[in-house]
Amino acid sequence: MAWGMSFERDAEHDVVTANFTDCILVSDEDVFRWRDEVEAQFAKFNGRVDLLINLNGLIVRHTAGRTFGKVRREVLERNTHRSYRYGGDQMTLMYIGTSGVINGAAVNHFPTREAALAALLAERESLRKRGFTPFLPGVVTSKR
Repeated sequence: MAWGMSFERDAEHDVVTANFTDCILVSDEDVFRWRDEVEAQFAKFNGRVDLLINLNGLIVRHTAGRTFGKVRREVLERNTHRSYRYGGDQMTLMYIGTSGVINGAAVNHFPTREAALAALLAERESLRKRGFTPFLPGVVTSKR
């Protein structure tokens, strides 16, 4: 199969799911290609989103791990409110975990999409119960 990705909105849960096919990151150039294509996918949504990332099909090799960690944090900061992951091979999970510590990026990994979605929805609900709703249209804060 050829390198590919798709980002689809789940309207019921107001979340975007990222799926990858044979995105094998071996070099810095691969990471930058991944970044550019992911950014193009995010552009379809006109703003930051909640994201579920299916790591099956995204492979990070040791030769691209350091760059991937930094780039993934930057991409997620620009394009997401929160992100949760599921699936993936052990090497990719190691780089995601390591980059989470080194670069301050969220790890939030779960075995299935259902578990990742449940955790994301629970975080939203927890914030809602505390009155934290900064991403809703028309919300005005008291800070000046």
